[in-house]
Amino acid sequence: MADKYSDVAKEIVDHVGGKENIKMLTHCVTRLRFVVKDEKAIDEKAVKEIPLVKGAFHSNGQYQVVIGTGTVDKVFDEVEKQTGIQQADAAELKAIEASKKNIFQRGLKTFSDIFIPILPAIVGAGILLGIGNILTSAGIFGSESLVAQHPQIQGLADMIIMIANTVFTYIPVLVAWSAVKRFGGNPMLGVFLGLVLINAQLLPGSQMSSVINGEVKPEYWHIFGLKVMQLGYQNSVLPPLVASWVLVFLEKKLKKIVPDTLQLIVVAPVAIVVTAFLTFLAIGPFMNQVATVITNGIMSLFNFSPIIAGFLFGLLWEPLVVTGMHHAFIAVNIQLIAQTQQSFMLSIITIVCVAEAGADFARALLTRSKQKRGIAISAGTSSLLGVTEPSMFGVTIPAKYPFICSILSAGVAGALIMMFKVYAISLGPSGPLSFTIIPAQFWAKHYLVMGIAFILSFASTFAYGKFAKKEKSEVDVATQTVVE
Repeated sequence: MADKYSDVAKEIVDHVGGKENIKMLTHCVTRLRFVVKDEKAIDEKAVKEIPLVKGAFHSNGQYQVVIGTGTVDKVFDEVEKQTGIQQADAAELKAIEASKKNIFQRGLKTFSDIFIPILPAIVGAGILLGIGNILTSAGIFGSESLVAQHPQIQGLADMIIMIANTVFTYIPVLVAWSAVKRFGGNPMLGVFLGLVLINAQLLPGSQMSSVINGEVKPEYWHIFGLKVMQLGYQNSVLPPLVASWVLVFLEKKLKKIVPDTLQLIVVAPVAIVVTAFLTFLAIGPFMNQVATVITNGIMSLFNFSPIIAGFLFGLLWEPLVVTGMHHAFIAVNIQLIAQTQQSFMLSIITIVCVAEAGADFARALLTRSKQKRGIAISAGTSSLLGVTEPSMFGVTIPAKYPFICSILSAGVAGALIMMFKVYAISLGPSGPLSFTIIPAQFWAKHYLVMGIAFILSFASTFAYGKFAKKEKSEVDVATQTVVE
């Protein structure tokens, strides 16, 4: 097996111009990433014909070779061994990427850098919340819930739900930690800030509507003649994000003007107090309003014309992934889940990958090449597990029509999801495993739509592929007749 990966690594290195053409080397979940000296030295056709390679493309100053989850680590180790080039420093790669991006793209990358590191906690919590709901919902394993049938597991169910809810309640801590780290500050100060924003002394943010209605009377701090409401920011995303930027800005400024001997006792206290004051006074209330406008705007769009909104979102999701713009929706969906405990977008996303898989398996049947068939089957399997990059870059986009069939099928699935009002309760796994984040009462409809998406994508891809092949064959015969 080691020899297999060694051979693949050698071919990749040779076809990207040899080790002398490689300036920097790294990898992500699915791809090898090369920064090369001369892009013209890359033999892209040869790279794409290598076994295990599912696609290749240029992006943000890097040549990216799609290998697939898990396998990419083994191939990367072999490439690193053969070239003697150590994995590139993250800061250097960020500088190269930044130089190739416009302001909008850099903003999307910042969102990605902040929210991707905290996704494991959020996805894990979502799966646990789904398991808790399965244990406590009636009608899944009989007329009564499992907890009602087996009271001895009541405590376990309560514990699972408590653990799951913790992440969404304390999400400002996760966001502040990741954001401060991304902006170049001390991550522990980010944790400190996040904890301040959810302190038990503060009025929970969920009670703000009761404050507006006059049902709850809030407490205030009186500071220099200002009344500052003691309001917490549990379940919030945007307030801790912006507050983190302010914290890092102050931290860096203070480190420049405070003598080294005093930094330990001056920088952190001053930065935290000033940031907290500004957050409770202005940043928090303003960003809460922004979050409310965004959330209400999305909900209004889906409520105003749910079927059209579902179709468009399903249709456009994979193109958004290709451009990287999907990262902006991570923050939006986290905010939606934290604020409303549901998201229609996430339920649509769980089915998009199945439409992609349908196109992959159709291509596997259409092609005569054993290598391409193997790539298509592998990409289709990956798509069913929620990872569609190998499919898009290695199978559907290069052939064009499978990608169009896939996204159109995903659009139809999105419209059906909205017709049935199926929502997800968290970020989590996509495809067949998505039952953990879909409420049990929607399972039948959700999997019906999933089956329709797969069949529609598979059938349209296969039918068009057969038609195109037949048409090409007729053209070839006609051309041959004319020549004769």
